[in-house]
Amino acid sequence: MNSYDVVIVGAGTAGLILARELGKSNRKVLLLERKKDLLEFSFNTLGSFINLDEFGLTHNVVAQDINTISFHSKRMKRKIKSKLYILDKKQLHIEILESINNEFVTIKTDVNIKNIETDIDGNYTAVTDQNKNKYIGKIFVDASGTKGVISKTVGLTSKNPDLATGLEYNVKYLGDPGEMHLLVGKVYEGGYGWIFPLKNERAIIGFGTFDKNIVKDLKNRLHEILETPLIKKLVVKDNDKVEGASIPITPVLSKFIINNLVCVGDSVSQVNPIVGEGYKFIFEAALMAAKAIDKALQNDSLQFLSEYEMNWKKRFLLNYQRSKRTQGRFMKYSKADFLMDYILFISKFIPDKRCIKSLSGEYGLENK
Repeated sequence: MNSYDVVIVGAGTAGLILARELGKSNRKVLLLERKKDLLEFSFNTLGSFINLDEFGLTHNVVAQDINTISFHSKRMKRKIKSKLYILDKKQLHIEILESINNEFVTIKTDVNIKNIETDIDGNYTAVTDQNKNKYIGKIFVDASGTKGVISKTVGLTSKNPDLATGLEYNVKYLGDPGEMHLLVGKVYEGGYGWIFPLKNERAIIGFGTFDKNIVKDLKNRLHEILETPLIKKLVVKDNDKVEGASIPITPVLSKFIINNLVCVGDSVSQVNPIVGEGYKFIFEAALMAAKAIDKALQNDSLQFLSEYEMNWKKRFLLNYQRSKRTQGRFMKYSKADFLMDYILFISKFIPDKRCIKSLSGEYGLENK
C-alpha cells in the first residue's frame, strides 16, 4: 500500500495545477479522478482575462483572441475595447498534463472516493474508493469541483449548494471574429446569454441562469433566444449537440482548511460570484495552496497550511463579498428590460478601463 506526500481528489483545473506545482518541488503526489477521460468536459470553452504567462501557459490554449466585448439589452448596446481570450479547455488541460512531472506525480482515473479516514487527533489519514482501495497521504486536497467529495462530507460546504446552470451550442457565426457578446434583459430572465467567437466562422452561444424554475426549462429558453432578431443576425444553429454545466453560487466562503485537509476551486466555491469564469481565480488559489502545502511538508508542520487561507482572504475576500452583493442585484434587475437598458445607458459614461476591471472580477484589487 503506497503512501504519498499529497493526495489530491479531482483532476480538474485546480487539481492539475496543484499537481504540476507540487511535482516541481519533487513532492510525491497522487491525483485521483472519478472520470475515465481527463479531457471530457461539459463546456469546452470559456471567456477569460487570464494572464497566460502568469500560469505557465502558451497561446496554444487560445481558441480565439477577443478585442471587443459588446453588451446587449433589449434597446441598448455598449461596446468595450479590451484584450481577452476564448480558451480551449481541452488544449489547456493537455498543456498542463504535459507539464506535470510524472516522476513524482501519479494520476489514477475512474476512482470514486467514498470515504475519508481520520486518526484520534482528527487528522485525515486515508481516502477509500469504490473498490475499497485505500490511499494514504500526509496532506489531502479536495479539488473535486461542485461535487465537493470531501468538503461536503466534513461540513465546509453545503451538501445541496445553490448552482447557476448553463447550456450552449457550437454554431455558425456571422459576426466579427474578434467581438464577444454578452446579452441581458427579460428574455434572459434570471441570468444572461453569451456568444464566444471561435475560429473558422464558428461560435459558442449559451444561456445561463441562477433561477431554479427557469433551469427546468433551460433548453427551450435557449431555443427561444436563438429566434430573437439580434441572435439570428449573429448565429445560425446547424446542429443539435447541446452542452451544459453548473457552477456554485453559494455564500462567499473563507474557510478552506481543516487540519491536514485543504480544499481548492469549486469544492469551496472559489469562482468569482459576478464573473462566472473561474479559471484565473482558481489557478491563483491553487498556486497559493501549492506554496503553503510545500512549506508545510518542508517544515513538517501543518501550521503553514494556514498561509493559503490567509493569502486568499487578503487577495480576494472583500472583493468576493462585494461581487456577491452585485450578483444579488443582477439576479433581481435582470428580469426587467427597462432596468437593463438604463444600466447599459449609464455605463456609456464609465471609462472602458473601469468597466473591464469590474467585468474581470478585479475591481477593488489594488495589488494586481
